[in-house]
Amino acid sequence: MKSIITITVIILTVIFTVSCNESSVVGADDVSVLDDANFEITEYLFTSTELIVKGTVSNDGDDTFYPPWYIEAEFYADSTFTTKFGGTRTTVNYSLASGENTLWQLTYSSSLIIESDYPNFAVKNLRAYMEE
Repeated sequence: MKSIITITVIILTVIFTVSCNESSVVGADDVSVLDDANFEITEYLFTSTELIVKGTVSNDGDDTFYPPWYIEAEFYADSTFTTKFGGTRTTVNYSLASGENTLWQLTYSSSLIIESDYPNFAVKNLRAYMEE
């Protein structure tokens, strides 16, 4: 019984440690930006608890994007880009070869705002990168 508790504690510690590492700082400059990523935003959605942006990204360069790589953006109240809510990222766990494209989605939520109050929200500083 004692070993089961010990194993459970170890597993939970690993899960929490990995979870903490996944929430890196959005906009950090110690990353390798994938300059050949070409983004298109196809949809803006909002609910009472989330701001959602969807689109496609294509690899317009000669080199493959190898996993894990990340897509991130900063969320604003509107297209004046004066009130920043924060940012979010998603992890892409597959490669994207030259000439290929893929779908992406970013979701932002905060206890500081009522997301449905911002139907005209905007995103800025959309980028793809790999951690160094």
